[in-house]
Amino acid sequence: HFPPVLSQVPIFMISDAAEKIISFTNAVPEWLCKPRQEKLFSREEEALFGHVELLKEGRLFLFPHLYSKGLLAAWKEPCIVFCLDWSLRHSTAVHLLRRWHADKRNLLVLEQGVDTELTLKPFTPAAIQVLECSFLSGIKVRKVNPLLAVLKPKLVLFPEELKSWCPSKEDAPWSYLYYSKGKTIEIPNIREDFVVGLPTDVAFGLQPRQLDKAIAIARLRAKLHLSKGQYVLVAPKDQSDESNRQLLHWGAVDAGRLLSALQEKGIECAFPADNDDGSAGCERSILITSPGEALVKMAPDRTVIYCDDESTTKQIYDALSSVCNGI
Repeated sequence: HFPPVLSQVPIFMISDAAEKIISFTNAVPEWLCKPRQEKLFSREEEALFGHVELLKEGRLFLFPHLYSKGLLAAWKEPCIVFCLDWSLRHSTAVHLLRRWHADKRNLLVLEQGVDTELTLKPFTPAAIQVLECSFLSGIKVRKVNPLLAVLKPKLVLFPEELKSWCPSKEDAPWSYLYYSKGKTIEIPNIREDFVVGLPTDVAFGLQPRQLDKAIAIARLRAKLHLSKGQYVLVAPKDQSDESNRQLLHWGAVDAGRLLSALQEKGIECAFPADNDDGSAGCERSILITSPGEALVKMAPDRTVIYCDDESTTKQIYDALSSVCNGI
């Protein structure tokens, strides 16, 4: 609640995450205390937090950037500035302090214990008033595990210094990782699949091959980019000639069909006497005697051509391509 003297004072929240943060406070119940959770689920008209009323009254303004449309029109001075980031060395704070530091009517509220002289050194001489205040945030250690039980995460990252306070539990359904300053850790990808965007011009240039009624595949040379939380495939403009690109094949090879394809090309070949039963899941071989000696071994997961002659190898590969699916 604000005293009457402050009833007309506007409040500006300047951050590219401002709208998301405000929306989060009224939509996600897990972090709320029990009384506020009950109020949220009961759908009472009364707002959970005071900032909702401030927004309705037009006293709280949310802007993503300092140059946002409408900010200058609503701007009023002098200002009271709450700054949790004590450095004042980056982002919007630098521009604002350059404007306000010489006006003693303005007030800068910093985190308690911050070296004020060091913080304001780039803005000297400074006439702005400075006040220290504690901005305690977070939760108590004993409430971490109950919160995790509600959120049910797949992976939890803790600071290394909290390892003794928040040890990993063997029966926990989630994994723990501990990080520390200056050290790199590998974070496993816990997503089983994800959606990838593809530019329209690239999509129309694909030549998909139908595998079944629901699936078609195509081949594309591109780089995977992550932009604003979304994956996008970006194809280079200098795409190589598709007709000269070697095919990629998949699926098990039918030994009988391959034998027929080789013989149609004039290649003398046969199944070895001890390897012609055709049992499912067994490795099979085709022995080639002319125009050069070669051996083709076919297993459920791979097919290998053994041959010293390049010309004969190409003929065998062409025959193999004619009986396999490829793109």
